[in-house]
Amino acid sequence: MNKSGTQQLHYTNELGQHQIDLVEEVPIAISVNDLNYAVILITPVDIEAFVIGFAHSEGLIEHTNEILDIDIETDSGQQEGVPTHITANLKLTGRAQHRSSSIMRQRKGASGCGLCGIEAIEQSFPCLAPLSPAPTLTDEQWNTAKEQFSNHQLVGGISGAIHGAMLMDPQGTFLCFAEDIGRHNALDKLIGKALSTSSNLKGCHILMSSRCSTELILKAVRGQVASLGHLASPSTLAVTQAKQYGLHLIHIPRRAAPRHYN
Repeated sequence: MNKSGTQQLHYTNELGQHQIDLVEEVPIAISVNDLNYAVILITPVDIEAFVIGFAHSEGLIEHTNEILDIDIETDSGQQEGVPTHITANLKLTGRAQHRSSSIMRQRKGASGCGLCGIEAIEQSFPCLAPLSPAPTLTDEQWNTAKEQFSNHQLVGGISGAIHGAMLMDPQGTFLCFAEDIGRHNALDKLIGKALSTSSNLKGCHILMSSRCSTELILKAVRGQVASLGHLASPSTLAVTQAKQYGLHLIHIPRRAAPRHYN
């Protein structure tokens, strides 16, 4: 795996053979205290930040001090049919392990077809506390963030085909940026980066390149951010969920004023 998150491959057309940089996508198998938890496809950059952010978004941890260690390894995929992949084992404190055990039992009992049955619905829409009222950014600040967004897309600047997420403090000052082929993963990486540096997400603002879905709303609410901005329009359920939790949801179109769904 390339540290840049891209790999150079060849393709051909009527003019001959050419080289191109494509974004990498690899499986990561996450376990909690040596018990299998989930397998997810990610772009292999900021891996530890992703694991931390994913654990927080899943409710496995509330603070990084509940993580005793993270053991990350790359497996070259010697087994037939298994590609090169990453394994990440989270070693949690007793309190976090107790919490995660309950979550893992619920996951095992859920139907594999997605949102099926009462238990699966309840797990997909957890009961989270509404956010404390906090101001969002001005339209000028959102537009400025949109204009600066591409400057932080290191992987995207090489290959394209990747989502980005940008974190700003309550005043709108840039804090950090994350990229991944999956929009949910990009947000998890961003949250993980912030938590790893002891940054308080409360009252902060996030701008993402993707459309806004319900899962992103729930991750943002768990992080207690004030605003979630997107460069693509949200789904109807995302708008409903954002209103329910008191999260500012903003769409910043390419050639129109920011749209606030409050």
